[in-house]
Amino acid sequence: MALLYIIDNLRLSRRGLEVKDSTNKWTSIHFQQGGLDGACVVYSTIMALLCLHYISEEDIDTFHHPDRRTNKGKLISLLLDEQGLVRDGYTFTRLAREINDICSDLSAKRIKGSEKITSIIGEYTDQDHPVIISVSGNGWCHAMLAIGTEYDDNDKRYKILCLDPGQPLNKGSYWNCVVDVSRCNSGDFPFWYIPTDSSMTADKVSIDEIITIDTI
Repeated sequence: MALLYIIDNLRLSRRGLEVKDSTNKWTSIHFQQGGLDGACVVYSTIMALLCLHYISEEDIDTFHHPDRRTNKGKLISLLLDEQGLVRDGYTFTRLAREINDICSDLSAKRIKGSEKITSIIGEYTDQDHPVIISVSGNGWCHAMLAIGTEYDDNDKRYKILCLDPGQPLNKGSYWNCVVDVSRCNSGDFPFWYIPTDSSMTADKVSIDEIITIDTI
């Protein structure tokens, strides 16, 4: 029997998938990017910070002005005011450096893809820590938030459950795409990216890098 593990700070309600934010209020977790930007990293980071109780729903409200005298305010302003529309994407190297430079109460670590990358993702999600992941296919790359894993009968991790900011999330779902790591294909793209949206097609991908964020 397959075993699913989802980080604790999420729930399904009549409003859809929610997260308990820094004020202990249940709020929507999934944010979908527009068609003109490459800000999937920004969206994934905002979702991660909500999961970690670091920010609140009010912090990211359109009419809220972050207090730039605080670490949190500086980071939110960077992500939403300065990086809100990013045509060419936002590199993981830059994101990790800026989080560490701005927030003394956060520790962001960028980890390059390797044979151990799926195990590292699983270790974090099993401890209720979301992971920002970067996948790439033939001619494209994308950032998402890993929020759980699926195990087979032998307790072997074989799917990474993700919130993808590039597609909608059904109200009754915890995730809207999976990365199937059960059978490594040969070549540059060993895994399968599988969206839950039936209008989108699965594609072979690699996991190029990840960012883990810990509170200090």
